[in-house]
Amino acid sequence: MASSTTVYLTAKQRKALFSRARKRRTSFPEELREAIDFYLDFPPEFDKESLAALAKEANASLNRSIPKLDEAISYCKRSIEKIDEFKRC
Repeated sequence: MASSTTVYLTAKQRKALFSRARKRRTSFPEELREAIDFYLDFPPEFDKESLAALAKEANASLNRSIPKLDEAISYCKRSIEKIDEFKRC
């Protein structure tokens, strides 16, 4: 069960949480709890630099994967066109 507590947020943090809640159709307190839970899931020794390095690595991996996926999609589309052509014959 949740308990009440006072948390002091900057105007920017408050605005961002309310905006996120509107977009996700949740409440401000729910977004705040989720943010705290997300933070607490990290090991205590995990610092901002480690998180930044991890994000950079994930982004690089994504940048390598996207062109390969685009290529696979194009190949599938061409294959479907050939199958459709074959069916018409």
